[in-house]
Amino acid sequence: MRLPVPTPSVTEPMDLPPPAASVSAPLLTCAAAGRPSLRVAATLLALAMLLTSAATIADCAPFQIDGDRIEQPLAEKVGEAAAGARVAADRQRGDCVICHRLPLPEGRFHGNLGPDLQAVGLRLSPAQLRLRVAANRHLNPESIMPDYCRSGDRHRVAESHRGQPILSAQEIEDLVAWLSGLEAVEKTP
Repeated sequence: MRLPVPTPSVTEPMDLPPPAASVSAPLLTCAAAGRPSLRVAATLLALAMLLTSAATIADCAPFQIDGDRIEQPLAEKVGEAAAGARVAADRQRGDCVICHRLPLPEGRFHGNLGPDLQAVGLRLSPAQLRLRVAANRHLNPESIMPDYCRSGDRHRVAESHRGQPILSAQEIEDLVAWLSGLEAVEKTP
């Protein structure tokens, strides 16, 4: 059985807090202990959460998404394909082989969760690859692939790495240069 919820009518007086100019000391502090009141504590907590969330969502470089691509390079220096291959194979940085098949002899066991990237340079432009590496979740919010240029959406990350992008802007450009050059399927183990 549901009970009706009383709603105040327009003619009934309502108890409102005093205007901000007349806020008394007991509102700001607990009179007995001299501690901040619950309202002040809640306000400070909300402010801290807002500042923390803004600080933890940082990009490795400013970029503008245009449809399914990021046209402008993220770094000033042109990407180097050899450096990109090292990023893809490095377990502490890109670790691309954990999910993708790639022409990398360093990756003994290639994953199959993500698409085969052996000839990805034939399918996607450098601008399309850049978006998929930097901010993949813009295209697919449900993807398990992280946004390598963004920092705010990762879970179970060591405290020392929280609030930091996975890859630098230059590492992303290096990776894009290498992936763009993959135009033939090579035999991988």
